Amino acid sequence: MSANDKVAIIGTGLSGIGMAIQLKRLLKHQNFEVFEKSDDVGGTWSQNVYPNLSCDVASEFYSYSFFQNSDWSQKFASQPEILDYIHNCVLHFQLEPHIHLQQECTSISWSEEDALWTLFFNDIIHRKAYSVKARYVVTAMGVLNIPNGLKDLSVLSDFGGQCFHTSQWHEIDFNGKRIMVIGNGCSANQVIPWILNERHPKSLVQIARSAQWIAPKPNYLVSGFTKWCLRYIPFAMRLRRLWTAYQLDRGFVNMLNTEAGAKGRRDASDSIKSYMKSVANPKYHDSLLPDYELGAKRPVLDHGYLRITNHEDFTLVKCNGIKAVEGSEGKTVVDKAGNKHEVDIIILANGFKTQDLLTPMKILGAEGQNLREIWEEKGGSEAYMGVAVHGFPNFFMLAGPNTLPSGNSTLHGIECSIIYITRVLRGAWSQARGDRGLPLALMPTREAEDEFNAAIQQKMKSLVYTSQVNTWYINKETGKNTLVWPDNQFSFWRSRCILPIRWSDWAIQGV
Repeated sequence: MSANDKVAIIGTGLSGIGMAIQLKRLLKHQNFEVFEKSDDVGGTWSQNVYPNLSCDVASEFYSYSFFQNSDWSQKFASQPEILDYIHNCVLHFQLEPHIHLQQECTSISWSEEDALWTLFFNDIIHRKAYSVKARYVVTAMGVLNIPNGLKDLSVLSDFGGQCFHTSQWHEIDFNGKRIMVIGNGCSANQVIPWILNERHPKSLVQIARSAQWIAPKPNYLVSGFTKWCLRYIPFAMRLRRLWTAYQLDRGFVNMLNTEAGAKGRRDASDSIKSYMKSVANPKYHDSLLPDYELGAKRPVLDHGYLRITNHEDFTLVKCNGIKAVEGSEGKTVVDKAGNKHEVDIIILANGFKTQDLLTPMKILGAEGQNLREIWEEKGGSEAYMGVAVHGFPNFFMLAGPNTLPSGNSTLHGIECSIIYITRVLRGAWSQARGDRGLPLALMPTREAEDEFNAAIQQKMKSLVYTSQVNTWYINKETGKNTLVWPDNQFSFWRSRCILPIRWSDWAIQGV
């Protein structure tokens, strides 16, 4: 296919697959290719396969609005079900011919001369390098794709047992083993109960740097009758989805630094604290209960973790990490509180490098500008409408800067960004009188991008987020919140999908 109107999509998670589908559905565009470094589609849902993994947003809001699923088995779908859904999307919309697996994009470079991007790949299967040209590039790599691993834990390189991140989960015999889990976020909350309930380790010690607000997760099986109603009653699925969206967005008021927001946080934190105290082992209450305001971090939903703290083989240590590895076999782990633990297996549940968007890909735009260097100068990533950057023509991002919702569906935000990108492309192609092969170059103006991001950071001041509380939304070095949308999800949807595009904010060459 010609490079003149080709769209290259990097990533086959829900964002990349959604972009590919909407190119076909909304723009009737067939000239696109989707590249994925893994051996399967699905993004984070194919890369993370650890037990007890499920979404933290109701299933009805964890599917595309244009391809809703009436067959979710639970209120909160499990990883295998979500991956099956993504596979079904690929089959239903006939995307297989467009997808290239085990192809890692290492860098992309813009050519002023022919107004094309050159994408450089490593073919993982055949171990060779090659390049592809395309007029447009859409990155769909997500923010949870590069694990922290041994970051701040370099001493564990001397550990004599098995050590792996939750995203590198594999079959392993836990029976009779001494386990250590480092981390206290969602993945730790999910794997610890499974190990202690489903396997028989000799012991499990958890190292936690900070406490989390851990809220009950009201999960339940969806009845056959409910599935029948959703499948056959007109508009039932859509109404259910709208109701879920309303309920989630209604809670945004609790994120505001207002009197109403403070009261909502107090009421919610009192309820969650009561739940945590009623379920967790009393001797760990001081370690488990947060001393920061509810909302400063995204709360963790309880997957049986609090109850498992009562297990006789469980130990929780709250400290600032690992100090050393000792012993002739390298299996004596010393934490920074001075405790020594004999350990056979270490599971790193310490999250991802969320501030390193698009890592490790190198992106060179007009005049050789390096996107990573530009973001470093600005104290963290930013983009116009969260999808485009001045100086990088025909370059779009999904799950880009300041597009993640507060307590809402990330997938819904991604879908809104997809709609916005298709609207921009349709408008640009219309100005080209329908000739999609013209050497167009479109990008936001510098003034529009600066104005947009100044408004984002100004509005962020009205929210509960603070650089004083360590969260993966905020750049630790600069204190800049680079990931969250500072308003409710309705406003995000309206600005991307409903309001007219401000074409004065865009520079379009070649028409």
